[in-house]
Order: sequence, then structure tokens, then C-alpha cells
Amino acid sequence: MKVKVLPHNKEFEANSNQTLLEQCLENGIQIRSICKGVPSCAECRVLVVEGSQNVLPPQQAELTLLGNNYFLDGRRLSCQCRLFGPVTIDVTEQLNKTEEQNKKVRGIPQDKIKQSQALVRTLVLDENEES
Repeated sequence: MKVKVLPHNKEFEANSNQTLLEQCLENGIQIRSICKGVPSCAECRVLVVEGSQNVLPPQQAELTLLGNNYFLDGRRLSCQCRLFGPVTIDVTEQLNKTEEQNKKVRGIPQDKIKQSQALVRTLVLDENEES
């Protein structure tokens, strides 16, 4: 059985004894996972585009993390997916997470910092003003 990964257009032979996350990582496809398959983080979401009938249905732990997204668009946790037939998955969300992670800036960006022009303990009088 084959797994096709979009948008990479990569294919690899699937193993029903491993999760989709494990198989993708072994085949050089990066999928973000903080919990390493516990499941507790829901970071490893992928979209099953074709062959959803060849994936075991989600268990309660996966449904709890995914919420209504599973029913709305078919996203699954790759750490919980076990395959028994050919599937096509889309990992575009994973690619976007990587790009966003690299773009995050905490605090004020250096080019936005303005130097203070305040004077400490200095009284400036305008000579044109009459008292």
C-alpha cells in the first residue's frame, strides 16, 4: 500500500504496524509533534485527501483533541493514524506552521524601537514666551 504526500508529491510504501507520523518521519517528511504521539498536543494534524476508508477511525483521545475539525474537514492526528490501504494526505498545514514559527517575533522588532528624546532634570524655556 502506498502513501502519497501532498504538496511534496512524494510516495512511500506504508507499514500497517506504524503510525502515519512515524512513517512520514522515516521517509523525510517533517511533521511537527511536541508530544511525540501521546496524544496531547494536536500539532501533527494532517488532512486525509483520498483513501479515508483505509484509515482506522479515530479513537476518543484523538476526537477530544481534534474537536469538530474531524467532522468538518477530515483532519486527523498523524500520530494516531494507522493505515490498511493506500491514502493521500496533505501536509500543507504543517508547512505553514514551520513558516509561521520562523516569522514570530516576540516584543518590539528592533526596527520599530524609537530612541527617547526626553531630557532628565532640565528645564528648557522658550525665550519668545512672555511671563
